[in-house]
Amino acid sequence: MLTHENYLEQCIALTAWYPFWPGVRYLSILPTNHAIDFMVGFIGPFVCGACVVHLRSLRPEYVRDAFVRYRITYVSLVPMVLKNLERGLQAKFDELPGYKRLILKSAIGLNKMFTRKRPNVGLSRKLLPEVHKSFGGELLALFTGGAFIEASTLQFFYDLGLPVANGYGLTEAGTALTLNDFKPFRADTVGKPLPGVEMRILNPDRQGVGEVAVHSKTVMSHYLDDPALTAETIVDGWLVTGDLGRFDGDGHLLLLGRKKNMIVTAGGKNIYPEDIESAFVDLPVKEYCVFAVNYIWPVRALGGERLVIVVRLEPGQEFNDALREEVAARNRSLPDFKRVSGYVNWNRDFPRTASMKIKRSTLAEEMRKSLEREKAVNQL
Repeated sequence: MLTHENYLEQCIALTAWYPFWPGVRYLSILPTNHAIDFMVGFIGPFVCGACVVHLRSLRPEYVRDAFVRYRITYVSLVPMVLKNLERGLQAKFDELPGYKRLILKSAIGLNKMFTRKRPNVGLSRKLLPEVHKSFGGELLALFTGGAFIEASTLQFFYDLGLPVANGYGLTEAGTALTLNDFKPFRADTVGKPLPGVEMRILNPDRQGVGEVAVHSKTVMSHYLDDPALTAETIVDGWLVTGDLGRFDGDGHLLLLGRKKNMIVTAGGKNIYPEDIESAFVDLPVKEYCVFAVNYIWPVRALGGERLVIVVRLEPGQEFNDALREEVAARNRSLPDFKRVSGYVNWNRDFPRTASMKIKRSTLAEEMRKSLEREKAVNQL
């Protein structure tokens, strides 16, 4: 449940670093019911008197055309779309004759030298005019977040004079909690906490890595009709995010993985394994549940996440071809990004609460102690 105050505080924080004004043309391509677009593509621009161009397609050719047609100033993109734009630009660069590629490489090198610490969009437009014209000629910055993005992609755009502000947030806290302010540009972090956002690392290890907790006026009031989950997530006024990270010496947050049983796709979609289990109702096994692999066997990495179904077979039952096909058939009924990639055989009853709910954290811990990831996960 996000309140009016949550959004007003988020608007104040974002516009403190990236003010909009009449004359700004913001390109909105995400659904407006998404927390990011509702803030950055609706409330923020209108509060500041800016113009919003709504484009309801993620197809790269339409996005590229909108930049030029509407001379876009700012845009927010999920990493998947940003990667598509990178591939499109790189393909065009590769098609250039040899001497033009050499000129382009030299211009990029000069731009990198003069903008090593801070962007200088005016200079970049003079050094790389054709690149900037392909984005409408008036683009000041792009924003991205909601999923893992490679540092190489952020650096690719920055070297062209098209700075991408990478951020981190979650719906429970409005839109964004951290953002790169380009002071200086950093491709390896998710930026610094926004004004009004307090962050701390819970139970840090020797490397300073722990669970990220947040205190801010942008944090939700509660989960609808779920006081137990609310109490578990908001502790003494601090939102416990379930994400693992640490701060460096410059106050930038580095995210290193997840503590919670959830994955985030490149398109910024949150996938909760528990919600996928309904596709496997009446599966002919004793019991089953779905996990994010990195939740069972934690790794300090973002991206490359996948789901597995853990099955407890009936006495004497085997995971034969018929059962494998049954699981695969259920899997095919799901959208690509929700499909499980493998299965794990578990030879003990699942631990359960008094109300017969699976104790997921306990089961994951038992599996972690008993099974090796490489040997336990079988491909479907």
